[in-house]
Amino acid sequence: MSALLSLLPALLVLGPCPARAGVVAGLQALPGAPIPVVLLSAPQVRPVSFLSPAVPALAPALAVPSPLLAAPAIALRAAPAAAVPVPVSAVRSLAAMAAAMPVLRAPALSEMSFRLSAGAAFDGTQTGPGAVDPAPNPAVDAFVRELLVVLIKAGGDPTKAEGELIEVLARAHAAGQLAPVLQALVADPRVASHLPPMPAEKRAAYAAQFAFMVGAELEGAGRIPGTKPFETWDDMSRRQLAEVAASAFAPRGPGEASLFAEPGFVKEYEALAGAAFTDGNSAKPLIDGPASFKVRFGLMRKAKKSIHIQSWAFYDDATGNAAADLLIAKKTEGLDVKIMVDGKTASQHGAAVLARMAAAGIEIVLFNDAARKYDGLHTKILLVDGAHAIVGGMNFGDDYSHMGPGPKWRDTDLYYRGRAVGQTARFMAALWNAQVAAQGLPHGLMTPMAVLPASGKARMSFLADGPEGEATIMLAYLKAIAGASTVINIENAYLITMPQLRAALLGALRRGVKVNILTNSAESIDEQIVIAPILASLPELIAAGATVGLKRGDTVHSKFMTVDGLFSIVGSFNLHPRSIRYEFELIVSALDPRLAAGLDRAFAADMAAATPVADPAALAIPDSPLTRIVRRYLFNQL
Repeated sequence: MSALLSLLPALLVLGPCPARAGVVAGLQALPGAPIPVVLLSAPQVRPVSFLSPAVPALAPALAVPSPLLAAPAIALRAAPAAAVPVPVSAVRSLAAMAAAMPVLRAPALSEMSFRLSAGAAFDGTQTGPGAVDPAPNPAVDAFVRELLVVLIKAGGDPTKAEGELIEVLARAHAAGQLAPVLQALVADPRVASHLPPMPAEKRAAYAAQFAFMVGAELEGAGRIPGTKPFETWDDMSRRQLAEVAASAFAPRGPGEASLFAEPGFVKEYEALAGAAFTDGNSAKPLIDGPASFKVRFGLMRKAKKSIHIQSWAFYDDATGNAAADLLIAKKTEGLDVKIMVDGKTASQHGAAVLARMAAAGIEIVLFNDAARKYDGLHTKILLVDGAHAIVGGMNFGDDYSHMGPGPKWRDTDLYYRGRAVGQTARFMAALWNAQVAAQGLPHGLMTPMAVLPASGKARMSFLADGPEGEATIMLAYLKAIAGASTVINIENAYLITMPQLRAALLGALRRGVKVNILTNSAESIDEQIVIAPILASLPELIAAGATVGLKRGDTVHSKFMTVDGLFSIVGSFNLHPRSIRYEFELIVSALDPRLAAGLDRAFAADMAAATPVADPAALAIPDSPLTRIVRRYLFNQL
């Protein structure tokens, strides 16, 4: 994402003044270009976005939406697609994909590979060495000309012509031409010379991805005929905070018992989240990749009946291939092995290893909702023999497992047994069976097995939700924060305070609850484009008394929270807008002091190794035309 958004200065602002001057000077030769062209000394960014229905106006210093907000994501209707040589929806299985795409190496299974370009994954437009240059398209040429002329009239500064530019982009999207228009725009020599150096193929793929993001935001803002806008963040916040406040229990502070010790409050939590706690569970936190993958591989080796996996990604690296070797061996033994990964991610990561497993007979589904093309699968679940479950933040890759020489991310998983595994299995089966039916795949259906209670004393609930409907995981977080009387510990990779989260945390601080937060720093973040909104979320919390630590070294990818040493949440859910707007996510909630204590010990160690930030001025929040553009236009994508 960071490489993609590095194109934004040229695409949307045309870079700093010298770069803009060069581009605009090159464009003056176009027929109809006004002369002279007046350039501003620096881009100016207006405080209110023309996409305000989807993206809140953000305070320049804080980049945080106003205190109150809201909402169920509305189903988006896809605009007509551009010309589609290789549409993802037409690919019925990975085996078919492998047959349709060129083989990159020798045909041996261990080296089998296939290629699906990033452009194809996002809008069906094929790019790459095998792609055929498209025939001239008068409609595309007309849209590109309009964009260039608007930029010229604005003196190279799009902030002076936001309305005109978005109107052209919206019409291009409604006509199914947004991706080819942006690809043609960045390929124009007068623009390409001012973009970061990269192969033409990669530039076209990035433009297609950017078009996908812009299309999502245009539809989410209700700018495309036939689409409905998202519920605004302000409306969502007001509604959700009101639901949390409609309680029989007044908020508590230090010296009072946690509301999670009150059975009535626990029932309110269950009702609001729509996920009941079950008795008879054992739970163990798996702190960092080596611990998690030791358990993962151990469970898979001992599996007798089935191995079912949901993962955002399965990587072509040491971890992905080691897991594939083991899964293929278990498939050969006759086990039921099923894997579901995010379809868009699979076009960029894991093509070879997924194809190798598919060729060995493992059933694989690329998650893709044809009716909601912008949605993705961000859940991570390993389910073995229907009785053992691991969820959390880790994908099958070296960054997570710490195999290989690369980065060693700090991440957290949860291993559990008992009745909560039955809830997990029912979710997996429902999503698998729906995708198999919708895509017409020849795979077998998934049938949850009866799960016996475990010997542990943890009360646990499993909760998964998607972008369509109520944001129940956010409601669960808000209710949990409201239940705190003493301390809240949050470790989250991408903490970007949506208004309801900001209001809930400030409310906890006002009643004297200790709020401790660990998130990424500019040094540790894996996607530089999100560091500005992360850091901008922290000053007000620090000023109100929150203790903040910023990760040193490699990325922290954990997503967990504990409350009062009694309650825990662990899952895939990032505390950022994208997890609500566009992703299927999950959490496991637990009432178990032993589990909370284990997570709190890990949190204390992480905070001790982090950089403490007591002065908001020390955050050094990046501020540039690029960061402002992202906040204003692409907040939902963060």
